[in-house]
Amino acid sequence: MESPFIVDFDYIPMRFTPDGRVSVVDAIRAVGDVNCPTSIWEDLKKSRPDILVHCEEYSFKGDDPVVVIDSKGWEKVWFFLPDYWEDPVRI
Repeated sequence: MESPFIVDFDYIPMRFTPDGRVSVVDAIRAVGDVNCPTSIWEDLKKSRPDILVHCEEYSFKGDDPVVVIDSKGWEKVWFFLPDYWEDPVRI
């Protein structure tokens, strides 16, 4: 059985499942260089609930489960992230 793995993106860890799904909050934090990735994710879930079909909970090494997303879902998240970077009040 394969193990989950961590990739450091500019010293920011991103957790991946063995099949390549990524922790949404980790990825938002890493690519957006933001301190409030959870707030962004919560807003995205409310404003774009269609993204949730690409998500599921995953427990990394016995930790509390976190939301992971597949590549199609991440493409959607990536598309909307600039809206949050351009409008910090939205966060």
